[in-house]
Amino acid sequence: MSGVISIRILNRVVLTLSLVVGVLFESPLAFAQTTSDGQGKVKIEWLGHEFFRLTSPKGVVVITSPWLANRDGPVPLDSLARTDFILVPNAHNDDMGNPIEIAALSGATVIAPGPLGNWLMGKGLKKEQFRRAGVGDRFVLKGITFKIAPSGHDNTLPTGANGGPAASFFITFENGFTVFYNGHSTLIGDLPLYAALYQPNLAILGLAGDPPEFAQVAHLMTTNNPKLRTVIPSHMRPGAPILAEGKKELERLGIGELMFVPELKKVYEY
Repeated sequence: MSGVISIRILNRVVLTLSLVVGVLFESPLAFAQTTSDGQGKVKIEWLGHEFFRLTSPKGVVVITSPWLANRDGPVPLDSLARTDFILVPNAHNDDMGNPIEIAALSGATVIAPGPLGNWLMGKGLKKEQFRRAGVGDRFVLKGITFKIAPSGHDNTLPTGANGGPAASFFITFENGFTVFYNGHSTLIGDLPLYAALYQPNLAILGLAGDPPEFAQVAHLMTTNNPKLRTVIPSHMRPGAPILAEGKKELERLGIGELMFVPELKKVYEY
């Protein structure tokens, strides 16, 4: 009898180890840890409000919440002719921006929650230029890995209908550098798990309205994640008093050195 029990225990151990190995090889964690040595840099440019242009080492261009008429723009439409992907986290006007116009000009793919994408297609976005951003989805397009994470933000369509679960995004470039864009999400309990798993190097976090919450989100993104070196505030204007408040709250949590406020339309390399 003891021999049978020992065999059963051994079988369970082998099965458990197999599952762990399988997760390691199949999970985004394994992908995210690829080296960035000698593979170029990611370029980041702030175009106002939540509108950022991220350019990969191989020239793939990802833009976020492209509101052309933001108060610190305007951003000329023709300056976005070279765009590959447009990230739309929710249906609020300032978070959604002008994805249809930019996609029509550039041929870019719009990545957005499903019902919101359906609404955009009803307004003129081509079906082949839409990629559904369902929470939990992970896909690789043109060498860029997109992981869709939850967002604590309203997603009501202009019609009053539900636009689906709002999204935040982990974007891993060809060199392994990972950016987290939270689409102005509030605090959510899953952040420490996502931070530990995907280990972003840089986080773009909404600041407007609640500096203490902004700081807490940044703090949670450091959970088991020694790679986070930069936190860029968004959803605010250059020189706004709220920036000092955000910095103060980060310092209170012991991570004030992470905050970096870029100049408008200046390109930074990481």
